Amino acid sequence: MGLPPPTPLVGRDSERAALQRIVLGPARLVTLTGSGGTGKTRLALAVVGDVRPAFRDGVWPVELASLSEPAQVPGAVAAACRAASGSDTQPANDLRDCLRDRDVLLVLDNCEHVADGVADLLSFLLPECPGLTVLATSRQPLQIYGERLYPVLPLPLVSSLQVPLTEIAEIPSIALFVQRARAVVPDFALTAKNVADVAEICRLVDGLPLAIELAASRLRLFSPRALLARLRDGIDILRRGLADVPPRQQTMRATILWSYELLTDEERKLLTSLGVFADGFSVAAATAVAGFSQDEVENLLESLLDKGMLTTSVGVDGEPRFHPLHMIQAFCVERLRDTDDEEVVRSRHADYFLGVVAAAEKELTGARHAACAARLVSELSNLRAAYRQLRARGDANGALIFATGLWRFMFGHGRLREGLQLLEEALADESVPKQGRRYADALHAAGTLAAAVGDYQAAEDYQGRAAEAYRQLGELTGLAAAVNHLGNLARIRGEFAEARKLCEQSLTLWRGAEDRRGAAVVLVDLAMISLSRGDVAAADEAVNFALPLVEAHGDDRNTRNIRALAGLIAFRRGDQEEAERTCRAAAAGVVDMGTDPDTPFALEALGLVLAGRKQPATDLAAVRLLAAASSMRAETHSFACAEVLPFVDRALQNLRGRLGDVAFDNACIAGKALPLATLLDEQVGVVETPVEDAAGAGHEQQSDALLEAALTAREREVVVLVAEGMTNRQIASTLQISEWTAINHVRHAMRKLGVPSRVHVAQWATRHRLRQHSS
Repeated sequence: MGLPPPTPLVGRDSERAALQRIVLGPARLVTLTGSGGTGKTRLALAVVGDVRPAFRDGVWPVELASLSEPAQVPGAVAAACRAASGSDTQPANDLRDCLRDRDVLLVLDNCEHVADGVADLLSFLLPECPGLTVLATSRQPLQIYGERLYPVLPLPLVSSLQVPLTEIAEIPSIALFVQRARAVVPDFALTAKNVADVAEICRLVDGLPLAIELAASRLRLFSPRALLARLRDGIDILRRGLADVPPRQQTMRATILWSYELLTDEERKLLTSLGVFADGFSVAAATAVAGFSQDEVENLLESLLDKGMLTTSVGVDGEPRFHPLHMIQAFCVERLRDTDDEEVVRSRHADYFLGVVAAAEKELTGARHAACAARLVSELSNLRAAYRQLRARGDANGALIFATGLWRFMFGHGRLREGLQLLEEALADESVPKQGRRYADALHAAGTLAAAVGDYQAAEDYQGRAAEAYRQLGELTGLAAAVNHLGNLARIRGEFAEARKLCEQSLTLWRGAEDRRGAAVVLVDLAMISLSRGDVAAADEAVNFALPLVEAHGDDRNTRNIRALAGLIAFRRGDQEEAERTCRAAAAGVVDMGTDPDTPFALEALGLVLAGRKQPATDLAAVRLLAAASSMRAETHSFACAEVLPFVDRALQNLRGRLGDVAFDNACIAGKALPLATLLDEQVGVVETPVEDAAGAGHEQQSDALLEAALTAREREVVVLVAEGMTNRQIASTLQISEWTAINHVRHAMRKLGVPSRVHVAQWATRHRLRQHSS
């Protein structure tokens, strides 16, 4: 370990500086932890070079990788430090005597497989040797009192390709790949053509320096595109390793296997079972598949975290969520396939997520629908894997329950074809029961999704079969829903009389079932039929009946949507004041919903009404609201109202014509960048204070002021320094932040300002006289 590394250390400047301060500080035992391949040894070597002059009696490196037993540690350390007295029986005492009066940095590399022996030795030495400082590298903590842990994380990855190539080249994972690629292909260059492939390669290997180096070495045989295609198949592409490193680091497989074999039997069993998860998991999910108690799983997960086999994040529900690195996940999948328990584990996984779907089906129609949908989004990959397992094991009924339970989620989040495909597969299974409420619900769900994707013939067939199934079961609410949808299909065909007749039949059924919410939904559809025929008065009457029904039901979701529709109807009948009041109330109600699929409609309604004023301030507000709605629809994949979209498109065309391209585009950028609460507060306020100056320059100034407000205080500081010509490294030094943090701030500022390069950032700051004291 004492030799300098053969290549420069890439992307670790901030870690290196932080570790230098820690090693020279009061901590006497500093342990670099992290999974295999993160570059702990390389970082330790760099730090040793930085701090060597601070230790009077020097730095004593000890490599422990070749040891096989914890009991060998004292002798190996004594021999490396030349502290042995000739007797093999007291090496720890010899070390104590040698180090007692010395000012030394002892560097212990690769401690994980003999961690108990290292812990025993250091627990003995540190109290006896006041001048001793220890820097250790280990895939797991040594768990000694006073130990200062420093996790060595993978290198940062590309978060967006929508920034200049020069800045992407500075991202540590990319910089390392390019450095190592040039070692085998001297003329290799990062280009606009290959940058996406290189970024994806680095992501698939988790930003692990060792894996990046191994991948880059394969460019002698493959282009980045071909290398990426092979890497997607697993970790075999990295099997050709580096001859000048220990065997356990010559391939990624060997590196992972080394860590795996250091685990206890219980840890290995759990980690292998976790290979069933497609994209992270909770404690409850791990417990369901593993065959251990929850207490045992919690303890084992904590141990796997300590040993670098898992990472953790905060889930959408605030609970911990665990993730193996991609490379470890691939390894676990292979291990799981080699066990006799694979089918048992996969069945437990499918059963657990079938239960998740069953619980979600009830919540998706209630007040907690947004939180429920967010959880389903985070579990989408696992849900798909569970459905495939249900189909693979021949559980036709389970697959039907699964597909039917998810249809509202699929509809609300724009995953229409995927949801329809699940239902069609489940319904086509010959072994599925062709009777019962679940079968009827599946037909109704398939009809709803088929209509949403524009397959109206299939939709009518499904809804007709659903109506007949509900009629035979005597299910009034189901029959009412199916008949209502048949009415909507007639409306789409332009058969308004037939549409009204069917919807009125549905309304009678809902009232017979004493279901206020269902009745309100039909009244809204009757309102849309009236609007389609140009009968604004009838539409207004229907909505006025619907609103108190949903308010009495306590359904905030439908209340907001109907209020927004009521505002649009008031706008159509020429009552601008009532339209604004109603739409503002609907929009105010979505602030806490965030990017919920129902949020865009409320913003679109208010935006359309404000555009009707045809004044500069309200035109800008309308553009920002409509841009925000469009962005949210893309983010949530939410289904747009077909009757409203033509009005939105026409309004945007008119707004661009009135405002001009520059002011219009800046308002779009602001709408997509500002937080929802800020956006609505500012826009609703703007409505009350129209701007007199309608000149294009005035529009630009107001929009630019909003853009500046969207920047954080730190981002404004960074923008000023960019305008002064500073590089990312100089900005980092000036603000005392890491270079990578500075890069992120520049990128975020560019995105919020809607500009393509640092030059444009500087021009924007200069044009607006942004100064360092601005905050």
